[in-house]
Amino acid sequence: MSKTLFRCPNTGMNVQHHVGEASSETKDGAVVVVSCPACARIHLMNVATGRLVSDPRSQS
Repeated sequence: MSKTLFRCPNTGMNVQHHVGEASSETKDGAVVVVSCPACARIHLMNVATGRLVSDPRSQS
């Protein structure tokens, strides 16, 4: 299990999230649902990059 840190887009707070072991079948574009303790909402996180889907830095 690994940890990732992201910034909640609603509160601006840094949030640590535990990510399960990545499967060899996981695709680069796969996302997981993250329950955010900072805002009590859900966010979508890209498994390969560890960044939120709504993060403008993750778009090229």
